[in-house]
Amino acid sequence: MKRVYTLIIALGIMFLPAIALAADDGVPRITKEELKVKMDKGEDVLVLDVRTGGSYTGSNVKIKGAMRFAPNDVDAWSKNLPKDKEIIIYCT
Repeated sequence: MKRVYTLIIALGIMFLPAIALAADDGVPRITKEELKVKMDKGEDVLVLDVRTGGSYTGSNVKIKGAMRFAPNDVDAWSKNLPKDKEIIIYCT
C-alpha cells in the first residue's frame, strides 16, 4: 500500500516548510518543493485539495491536476479513494 502524505502550505507573506507546521500526529508530511519534484518526475500521485470554500475561492494558488473535495464531506469521498496510489492532501 502506498503512503498517504499531507501537504500543508501556509499562504500569506511567507511559505513555510510543512514540517514546521506539522503536529506530532504521526502523519508523514512533505513540502511543496517535494511535491513539485514528484509531479515533475511524473510519479503517480493523487493530489486532493481540501481547503474550505473561502480559502479555495479566495486563493490564486491552485495545484494543476488536483481534485477538490470539501473537508466536511471526508467520510463520503474518502471511501472511493484508490488504494494503489500515493495520496497527497493539500490544505491550509
